Amino acid sequence: METTMTRSGSFGWIRGFALNNSILLLLVVMFAASALFVPNFLSPFNMKNLLLQSVDIMIISVGVTFVLLNGGIDFSCVAVLALGSVFGAYIMAKSPIAHTPYAIPAGILAMVSIGLLVGAVNGFSVVILKMPSFIATLATMMVGSGVAVWFTSIVSDKASIIGIPERFFALGGTRGHTLVPIIIALALVLLAHWLLSATLFGRRVFAIGTNPKASFISGMPVKRTVFLLLLVSGLCAGVQSVIATARNQAGIPSLGDRVFIDIVAAIIIGGTSVFGGSGGVIKTVYGVLFISLLNNDVNMLGIEWYVISLIKGLLVLIAAFIDVFSKRVDLIRR
Repeated sequence: METTMTRSGSFGWIRGFALNNSILLLLVVMFAASALFVPNFLSPFNMKNLLLQSVDIMIISVGVTFVLLNGGIDFSCVAVLALGSVFGAYIMAKSPIAHTPYAIPAGILAMVSIGLLVGAVNGFSVVILKMPSFIATLATMMVGSGVAVWFTSIVSDKASIIGIPERFFALGGTRGHTLVPIIIALALVLLAHWLLSATLFGRRVFAIGTNPKASFISGMPVKRTVFLLLLVSGLCAGVQSVIATARNQAGIPSLGDRVFIDIVAAIIIGGTSVFGGSGGVIKTVYGVLFISLLNNDVNMLGIEWYVISLIKGLLVLIAAFIDVFSKRVDLIRR
């Protein structure tokens, strides 16, 4: 009897682990398949590119995860990438302090500050003006992207702003500094995970995402928490604008044009609920690695871009369906 119960308990634990970590298991299977069937997949050059590609969406995805845990969305992260890139590049390459010892610190500070400013505008719109995050962040995305293009056309006769000091490029992982952006991304992931899993702020995020009305009635600072979530998302996008600008070695107003789809796909496929209240940073990391691996395999195999777009769309649809289905099952059980 005891042996039977032990086996049943072990099987239950394995089944529970598989259900809760399905994206991790899928990631392991996909990595193994890639190693077997994709030429030169395990080469040091490709592994380096895979890690850097993951960083490209990792940091922003972590920030947007905070907002999604509240049942919201942040479209403006792509505008922060563009705005931060062109303004930071201008300060370092063309402003009165360009190429001085103050240029790089001032450029980095400007990029991060732009992220915080856009996050604050979003927070004010959602919390004070009562706008849905969908509308508020869509508006700031459109305005920010337009300003980035306009500003670039004024200060540069090219489609980008070049002439950035070469010392800045190390932050993008170029010229033997591959570990720099990876370390930055890892540090932010660990900090974000700690905030959500081991602090009062994290408990409030999940509680408000699950039931904002009940959280408000119980005395939680709902408005302040929502404001901080949008601020965190803006900050992460600002940090990523630093890394992306250093990687591309120029201020580019179209920097975030194709990034948002991968960000949302990674978060949803990773298992963070679109309804809020469940998910987390580690799951988002799994989703980011999965999307980056998928992009890498498609590029290595020379498959057309529309195929990967189709695959991502189907995966997001399946993940969203599972999310909706699980929510309905929970309601029935209650």
